[in-house]
Amino acid sequence: MKTKKEIQKKLEKKESQKRKEILEMSELDIELNTKYIIYFKDCGQDFLEWYIDKDGYVLDSLPFQRSIWAGKFTIPQTAKVGEKLAIWLDEESYVKYPIKKIKIIK
Repeated sequence: MKTKKEIQKKLEKKESQKRKEILEMSELDIELNTKYIIYFKDCGQDFLEWYIDKDGYVLDSLPFQRSIWAGKFTIPQTAKVGEKLAIWLDEESYVKYPIKKIKIIK
């Protein structure tokens, strides 16, 4: 049976690999793989939009901070306008800024 530390290490490796893959994506790849666009209320932060794939991973952050948020795991299916988006940062957390709009790409 694996220990908690071994499981954590495996998850970190998987997240690191996913992040690397996402950062190597072209603009076209991002466009083709985007399932959700989350628009955040403007509170003076460096990002206003997140492009998220069908699995919940952030593909892009506009206008800035792609290198910070790409590859982070979210749960966009549970997101609601006016609330904060759940995100996994070694534990469940929430984006500080409320959601202004959610666009689902068909």
